[in-house]
Amino acid sequence: MKIKDYILTALVLLTSCFFVACDDDDDNTQAKAVLASAKSLTFDGLNAEPQMITVYSDAQWTVEAPEWIVISPATGSGTTEVTVTVVDNLREGALDNPRKAELVFKGASLASRSSVLVQQLGDNYRDGTSYALDKAYDVADGTYMIIPDATVVSKTAEGYMLTDDAVSMYVYMQNAGTFNPGDKLSIKAQKFNDTQKMGYILGEEVAVVSTGHAINRPEAADITATIDEYTSDKRDYVAVEGVLSGRTLTVEGAKYSINVVDVPGSIDIASLDGHNARLTGYFAGVAAPFVRLYLESVEDQGMARRTFWKEDFEWLEPFAVANSAGCTVETDDINATAPQIKTPVVNGVTALAYAESLGYVFHRVTTKTEGECIYIQRNYLKMGKTSYQAGFTIPAIDNIPADVEGLTLEFDWCPMRQNSGKIDPVNLVVIVQNGSEEIPFSVPTHNWENGHKLEWIKATIDLSGVKVDKDTKITFKQTEWPAATANRWFIDNISIYSAL
Repeated sequence: MKIKDYILTALVLLTSCFFVACDDDDDNTQAKAVLASAKSLTFDGLNAEPQMITVYSDAQWTVEAPEWIVISPATGSGTTEVTVTVVDNLREGALDNPRKAELVFKGASLASRSSVLVQQLGDNYRDGTSYALDKAYDVADGTYMIIPDATVVSKTAEGYMLTDDAVSMYVYMQNAGTFNPGDKLSIKAQKFNDTQKMGYILGEEVAVVSTGHAINRPEAADITATIDEYTSDKRDYVAVEGVLSGRTLTVEGAKYSINVVDVPGSIDIASLDGHNARLTGYFAGVAAPFVRLYLESVEDQGMARRTFWKEDFEWLEPFAVANSAGCTVETDDINATAPQIKTPVVNGVTALAYAESLGYVFHRVTTKTEGECIYIQRNYLKMGKTSYQAGFTIPAIDNIPADVEGLTLEFDWCPMRQNSGKIDPVNLVVIVQNGSEEIPFSVPTHNWENGHKLEWIKATIDLSGVKVDKDTKITFKQTEWPAATANRWFIDNISIYSAL
């Protein structure tokens, strides 16, 4: 049935109700039921094109509209195509503030009305309010702000970190312009909150007022010793020391690590993998077990470990974006989107095919009919579902010298939580196979109580004395194989290294 038929049927039913309830109403010329085909319309501020809607009614209707909205025809009956036109949104010859109003298509009573919200774009800053920079943390999300005085401290990957004259706080501005530290800016921006509910501004009109200003800021606060407890509602200037692996900096003895979420183009962080390093930058929220950081600078303190192979699954990014994959562990959201690994396609290649091209081999078992039970997140893997178990073998590793001793396998994993709050009873095992010889390494289980918040668990396996070469197969899997229960788990940040 077409949508028009649904609407006409609804009108008939509404009309019947009106006749039953209003037997003494003898005015049959006015509609008892009126319905517009749209709930809202949006127009440009200048030279806006007219838009069409359809009005359905059982008799005559009229319309109420402000003077800047023109309706043609202004009355009708039955099914009527209506043209909505707006006049230019001008005041004193210049674009005015955005405006909105309701069109009301009226019948015989208050109940027989249908409203359409009409919005017309304009100059969001026409009568804008000036704010000090620090108000970016206080005003409501979506507020349009005129900030007449802000100084650039440093450049990030997609914007700039700003401060005030007193260098008392820092605000992130997303903007693709070209500015330098010490530039003083005048900014028209809209305030937003990011996924960590930390305020930032989207710079829409940014002008350089003056250049070359000195920035006499305090030293970065060292949070190395307090990383497990550290938090703030501002983008504090901080420093932390530890060992770099990709964009993760691990602090010895700490539960939390640093997740570098923004790296300026001038810093080659990949070249420092496995190094002791001191990171300096700006606090960007906590996503357990990570403290997020906008990186400003890195002090290389030398190699801490010799990494032979690592996988952070960042190659999943385009596949994850293409299918809106979620982050179940970081958000503690068991309903986060998790596409099957064979579903996302980028440039004609599925995520599964791409993984296999890297050398991964996936394993699946089930107590039911065969089916896919491996999924992607942004950016890591989710393994298994109820009655289906999944595992994988990593690509061959051919760069470990025969005389290397003290190999370590390290990775992050997390079990899944059920709707009831029960934590899946996951028992992982890593199997190192050379020819017909298989050496299993049990992974300590989570030991969580039901209802526990999802978070990454760091697993470390000592491979001392175990041969690992190009012919070695290293497999991750669930010990119950197969099982009719739910034994789902996530995995990320796998690395094989030796101590120096």
